[in-house]
Amino acid sequence: MTDIATSRIPESWHPSGKTAVYGILGEPVIHSLSPWMHRLFAAELDLDMVYVPFSVPKMALAQAFAGFSALGVKGVNVTVPHKEAVLSLMHSLSPAAQAIGAVNTVSFTDAGAVGDNTDATGFARALERATDARWWTAPTLVIGAGGAARAIVYALGSAGCPAIYVANRNIDRARDLVVSFPEFPLQTLPLTSEALTEVLPEISLLINTSARGLHGENHPELNLERMPRHGKVYDIVYNPLETPLLRAARESGLGAIDGLGMLVEQGAESFRLWTGVLPQTNTVEGILRQWLQTRNKSL
Repeated sequence: MTDIATSRIPESWHPSGKTAVYGILGEPVIHSLSPWMHRLFAAELDLDMVYVPFSVPKMALAQAFAGFSALGVKGVNVTVPHKEAVLSLMHSLSPAAQAIGAVNTVSFTDAGAVGDNTDATGFARALERATDARWWTAPTLVIGAGGAARAIVYALGSAGCPAIYVANRNIDRARDLVVSFPEFPLQTLPLTSEALTEVLPEISLLINTSARGLHGENHPELNLERMPRHGKVYDIVYNPLETPLLRAARESGLGAIDGLGMLVEQGAESFRLWTGVLPQTNTVEGILRQWLQTRNKSL
């Protein structure tokens, strides 16, 4: 990874007292691609900034935010398990963060910490790049009911999706999500073969937000042969790039979209909030994709 990313950093660049500091806050963060991604964005635009991983336990969040402010850190991304925990530390929230109930981007301003959520925007932009179809005009099935699912439901509902099914192992959690968005056409489903088999023929887009793909687990409840032939399966997992679900989608003749595009697009939107400039994403995604493919082949 170092060779690929460093090749795009100007040799004359050195941090100084004027270098803007950004980072990612989570526990753990050792696996995150965000430092490399933002390093590439900064190099693309020749900006004097660094992006640092901060591993912070939940009990130390308040101290960490006080430290960021004292040290002049300009902004941080927030990842698991802190996206909801930092809400109480914000001085203000964007409409998206307030609706989704989670923060993944913090800007430190003179008025205090401003919380935003770029996951919904990142999902929508990535999906637009991955398909030329009008993805928001057909019924959609979302697997999972966690923070990522909330952001994606917010994106789907805001775009005018006519029907959104939310299926989750814990049906009560799915119902809690649905109650949070009374303005959207949402329905809950149990995560069972019987329930999903019934709705799959009308589903043009299936989105997995669960972590099963991270662990190489399949989705035995899903009979993808029941989906329309023009249907697409979107797994927000990006490492590995090909999850069992996406492999099954390709074998069924369906479109298959991995989560790397969403990662890059939400990162680009965070970058825009901090710097005022939206970076180009195609090249950066290509570099990260090449590294992930090379790394996975060597394992």
